[in-house]
Amino acid sequence: MIVKPHPAPLAAALSDCSAAPAKARSLSAQLRLALLCAGLAVLLMPMRGHAQAAPGAAQATEAQAPQPPSRDFAAERKAIVDSRAWTDYRYGKAEHDCYNSFFVTHCIDKAKDVRRGELQVLRKRELEVGEAERAFKAVERDQAQAIKRAEYEAGQPAREANERASRESFERKQQEQQLRDAQHQADAPQRAANAEAYNKKQADFDARVKAAQEQGAQQARQRQENVKAFEAKQREAEQRQKDVDERRAKAKEQQGQATTPRPFGF
Repeated sequence: MIVKPHPAPLAAALSDCSAAPAKARSLSAQLRLALLCAGLAVLLMPMRGHAQAAPGAAQATEAQAPQPPSRDFAAERKAIVDSRAWTDYRYGKAEHDCYNSFFVTHCIDKAKDVRRGELQVLRKRELEVGEAERAFKAVERDQAQAIKRAEYEAGQPAREANERASRESFERKQQEQQLRDAQHQADAPQRAANAEAYNKKQADFDARVKAAQEQGAQQARQRQENVKAFEAKQREAEQRQKDVDERRAKAKEQQGQATTPRPFGF
């Protein structure tokens, strides 16, 4: 809950400011009072705005959820810092001017009272700004959480639908896998028979290949033996032909000797 300072004391101070410059004895005192009144007026303006907007804000609160005010808290804090600096400056100048008056102590005490009152007003204003900023951030945080919660609730049907679709897809895949497993088990005997037939066919083929290889080797050996036998026959035929030729030559030589006349009769 934000506790704001009541504007009545500040309004009374402003009403006193309207008559104070006329009571001031010197030009410097009138200038200081005018500056003080201007500062109080600046501080009072936001409070009057809040006071005037209070009934409307209450009605809006009853009608709908509270909306965070559009305020520049950094600028307000800077204004408070500037006002505090101006208060310190005015007090320093007032204290300096008091040494020119007859009642120096009384004058300085009055300047201190003025400074203390202004600092109290600024402190209240600073507390109000800090509390308003905290409330503003709390409302922002609540609104952000409400938005997130609304978005989560709005997306809940879609998430449920996605989860349901994923679950149904998983169950369907499980059923399809079970069907494939059952089909695989049902086809096991046929696959075993096919494998046995394939193995038998492969064994027969291997046996035929082995037999063909053995037959080819046997035929190769037979061809080598035939070649050797043919070469032996060729050599024998050549030898027989050579023997026949030798016998013919010898017989011819003997025949020639028998037909040749001999001078001595032998």
